[in-house]
Amino acid sequence: MENHSTRQGDNINFKNFYTTDILVIGGVAAGPKAAARARRLAPEREITIVDKCDEVSYAGCGLPFLVSGDVSRRLDLMTTYSGEIRDPAYFEKVKGIRVLTRVEARSINRKPKEVQLVDIQSGRSFSMRYRQLVLATGSRPVFPDLEGVKLENIYCLHRPGDAAAIREAIASGEIKRAVVVGAGPVGLEAVDALVRNGIKTTVVEILPAPAPKLLDPELGGLLRKHLEEQGVALEMEDRVMRFEGNGQGRVHRVITGKKTLEADLVVMGLGVRPEVDIAVRAGLALGPTGAIRVNDRLQTSDPDIYAGGDCVEVNHLLTGKPVYAPLGSTANKHGRVIGDNITGRDSRFPGVLGTYIVRTLETTIARTGLTEQEAMEAGHSVVTALVAALDRPHYMPGNRPLVMKLVASREGRLLGIQIVGRGEVAKRMDVAAAAISTGATLERVSNMDLAYAPPFATDMDALIQGVNVLRNKIDETASTVAAPEIRSWLDEGKDFTILDVRTEQEYDTLWLDFDNVVNIPLDQLRNRLNELPRDREIVTLCALGPRSYEGARLLQHHGFGRVKFLEGGMVAWPYELW
Repeated sequence: MENHSTRQGDNINFKNFYTTDILVIGGVAAGPKAAARARRLAPEREITIVDKCDEVSYAGCGLPFLVSGDVSRRLDLMTTYSGEIRDPAYFEKVKGIRVLTRVEARSINRKPKEVQLVDIQSGRSFSMRYRQLVLATGSRPVFPDLEGVKLENIYCLHRPGDAAAIREAIASGEIKRAVVVGAGPVGLEAVDALVRNGIKTTVVEILPAPAPKLLDPELGGLLRKHLEEQGVALEMEDRVMRFEGNGQGRVHRVITGKKTLEADLVVMGLGVRPEVDIAVRAGLALGPTGAIRVNDRLQTSDPDIYAGGDCVEVNHLLTGKPVYAPLGSTANKHGRVIGDNITGRDSRFPGVLGTYIVRTLETTIARTGLTEQEAMEAGHSVVTALVAALDRPHYMPGNRPLVMKLVASREGRLLGIQIVGRGEVAKRMDVAAAAISTGATLERVSNMDLAYAPPFATDMDALIQGVNVLRNKIDETASTVAAPEIRSWLDEGKDFTILDVRTEQEYDTLWLDFDNVVNIPLDQLRNRLNELPRDREIVTLCALGPRSYEGARLLQHHGFGRVKFLEGGMVAWPYELW
């Protein structure tokens, strides 16, 4: 197994390490960023980073891609774009920052400003005084205390060693079946890496749909459909009870509440918790999320101690409430703000929107802002739209569909968006995040001068199409129904008609096999209105939505009183198709 230790030398000369100007505890993202920013602004100050692990300043978000093979070497996650290894020697030579690896901070004595440390290699304890202290202790993976959890080949995906060990196990050729516990972002990225390596993979998730904290049920169901089409087995609304070994100390079976799953490897993808033990022992205040409470300057309850990254909570920009949102991009922003403030500037971190993006098996999942439920809990009068669109014109090679759920207030402000699809998601998500951050109205978003050329987008961008559906619903020029409601109507035996306005060729290729479906192409609809019942509800549908909207408007104009169109069309139908 590839290994690269960044520790310089076997022993610490303890007499040389009693004081420092700025002491940073934690060497992955927020800590090194704060130290580097402080060094640029204050070249004269002495800065020390301590971390209990061998490796520092690595790209933690790249770990799943080391497993998949997209990243070829473990060392690549610890190099600069010019190929330099970010080890203690690099920090000393290039940054003028002292880095001590395999040194654990055990306690903080705030009055004399002193941290008790231990050199893990020798077991020797020593102390270091500081003028200002930065806590960047990060997070630890959720690893439940279940029977058999210490068997071999049960991993989390939290540090480079974890990813390297999983990759080595796969390379052995002995891994045929894997179980991923948890269908959140880490779990989904693990699924991608395993399936792309030819491993038959099962996901166990306690909630009804994958990505439950990112997506509302409509899009969660669509993601589930995509995963199943790629051969992933999904055991939803189930939980792991214990693990069983093969008699040689390796995991062999995963026992859930419903069944027994064969497994040669298990990845725990249950998320992370803030690493706050040293902060608690120091008497620093925690917030309601269980993470360290900080102000917008990222000061803790002790003004000479700053904290950032996965160990802190932040405010949500729309609700003003504290949330725990661990993410590498946020950690690096925190590091810059801390670096400014510990060198005399006045920088502020306003908060987050909870923006996430994850790729799994050619499908991208992303969200920003509030979900429908979160928006209602925040007191908004909510309108939503489920919209399917292409990421570029239909005549361009490589066009792919997107399905979006947009959430807005009835006063006309965008509050959140979720996207699932194989098309270009990041462009739309970033525009939406910027719009929400600035409080843009739906009208403003629908008229944004976005970049357009056929290789990149449609002339009316997918995001703008979605916003315009919201505007139509608020103006009451569009009445819609979503797939889950249609499914419940069918289960209840409700008397209604589904009018498929696609062409006959489209219908013959892919259709909903229900008795109440009628196919009348949109270009024939004006001349065949007498074939439709006027005494029951009619739901129009098409591939993406625009034609069914036109069909619904046509029927309404001709006196049909109860007409809705299916949001997102066939592309957004999250159930099996016949």
